[in-house]
Amino acid sequence: MGKELIQDIKQPKRRLAEILPRNRVINDEVIEPPRPRRRRGWLWFFLLLLIFGLPAVYFASQYFAQAQIKVVPKRAILKLAETFQALALPVEGEAPAESKIGYQTMTVQASEETPVAVSEKKSVSERASGKILIVNRYSSRPQKLIATTRFQDVTGRIYRLPKEVNVPGYVLVNGKMTDGEIETAVEADKPGAEFNGEVKELTIPAFKSDARFEKITARGLAPFTGGFVGERAVIAPADRTKAEQELTERLRSILLDEATASVPDGFLTFPAGQFFKFQSRTETKTPETLTVTLDGELTALIFSRRKLSQYLAASALTDYGGEEVEITDFDNLKFEISQTDTFDPLTAKAVEIKVNGSAELVWQFDRSALQKALAGVSQEDYQTVFLKFPSIVHIETVIQPPWLRRFPSETARIEILVD
Repeated sequence: MGKELIQDIKQPKRRLAEILPRNRVINDEVIEPPRPRRRRGWLWFFLLLLIFGLPAVYFASQYFAQAQIKVVPKRAILKLAETFQALALPVEGEAPAESKIGYQTMTVQASEETPVAVSEKKSVSERASGKILIVNRYSSRPQKLIATTRFQDVTGRIYRLPKEVNVPGYVLVNGKMTDGEIETAVEADKPGAEFNGEVKELTIPAFKSDARFEKITARGLAPFTGGFVGERAVIAPADRTKAEQELTERLRSILLDEATASVPDGFLTFPAGQFFKFQSRTETKTPETLTVTLDGELTALIFSRRKLSQYLAASALTDYGGEEVEITDFDNLKFEISQTDTFDPLTAKAVEIKVNGSAELVWQFDRSALQKALAGVSQEDYQTVFLKFPSIVHIETVIQPPWLRRFPSETARIEILVD
């Protein structure tokens, strides 16, 4: 029998526990041998990822979710050649009958001045003028004072009413009386500088023999000015005309800019509905120079954009059903007002307006209501939401992150863009 080589000798397999040393005792302390590691940690890692990671990703995507909605509303082209009557609204916000359209007025004022060289002198005779407050403590009924009614101050100066006024009666509430009052202009009975200056208590000489003398009185609101008799430097008519024309052009532009900035949100005005008033006056600055001052006032008719859009849509479209609409390009329409020479925007009760041209009409919808209706809705169901908004004819939606199947639950994360 031949000899076996060392490499041919097979060692029997032994368990790891047989190879590792048994428990050892060092300094009376038992030291256990290391245990073999089990390779199951990666299973726990993936299990924890499924339990905590995926929900975290889901909630994070919900937190950062965004939705963008592109909306195309219903449109129509209005071709207008209409004449309609608009009614003055006596109280802001008060609506006329459904078949009528109402308007309000807005007034802005400004002044401009320019120096003009003195060209000549002439004799003048001018009366002082000013404003007074008439007070009625005599009766609860209005008291009529005719034109030329005289008012006298404590020094004996006489001032007259240039036109008739009605002084309101007093009002009694719980035994407490509120005087009837009205402001009005008066002018001196005669020319002269002695009528200038402060005017205090005034009485009506015609009432001296009855109770109205002490019960219907007046007082000056500011010093009276303008009274003069003598020679005064004057401006040549041609120079005055030129100065007033330049001031009118400047002042018209200033008033238009101020009126445009003052129109409330949701309202509009148009050139034909803007009425100007100008009044010039002259002041002496130096012996060689006078200043021409032009006081300007612009009164504009203003209309609600929404109500005027609906009114014109109803007059031009046979299938219009009273929905919320708005004309987007009012500047393309030409408005004309009849009888502008006699029309006073501050006292008129109605005005006849002609409108011509073409404009685009856009149906409106409630953005806030649409956002609320879409919040949290699934992409499969959002089409039913738009059926509740008949003013919308087409929509495109984009939701981020793209794997989300629902719109964000917060309305602030839903952006609506109107095409």
